[in-house]
Amino acid sequence: MKEAKTFQIRKVMSVCGLDCAQCQIYLAPHSPKIADRLVKIFDKMWDNVKPEDFHCSTCRGDISDCWTKECWIRYCCVTEKKLDYCYQCEDFPCKGLEERATKSKRYIVALNNLKRMKKKENKS
Repeated sequence: MKEAKTFQIRKVMSVCGLDCAQCQIYLAPHSPKIADRLVKIFDKMWDNVKPEDFHCSTCRGDISDCWTKECWIRYCCVTEKKLDYCYQCEDFPCKGLEERATKSKRYIVALNNLKRMKKKENKS
């Protein structure tokens, strides 16, 4: 009998503080329901959109499998500064992260996640 593979959601934090386990694109390959919902959303923006178009290995994965290959935050943090998280930067929180937090509640949460991580690391 073939052994069934299961997908376990792990707490994966992006370099900018977003919780990947809450990201629909990260979850889509393991949930046809989520993938179908994303197809309906992106159908108006893309031609021939398919469920398999939605996948992400997180910003820690291979850049070719990241959802947003052009992410300025990933580029700054990982590529340029060789850091694991933005909070490790001497310029944290930078103007870019603060401005981003004004655009969406999830980015406010992400910035607060980074601040908590920095605080926790400083206590260690």
